[in-house]
Amino acid sequence: MKGFVYLKDENQDILEYEENIAKILDRAVKLFKKTKLNELADKWDKILTNYYVKKQEK
Repeated sequence: MKGFVYLKDENQDILEYEENIAKILDRAVKLFKKTKLNELADKWDKILTNYYVKKQEK
């Protein structure tokens, strides 16, 4: 039974890490746009969009 609790905690940790990465990507996209690094902003925005699409599919 303890193993299941561990897996639940591990899965929660993974979800938190993924959300943190999404927040970092979002901030980076905003920073790239502010500094006129539009090519990087577009690439990172696509990565972020793909993350949210995959998350919706789960």
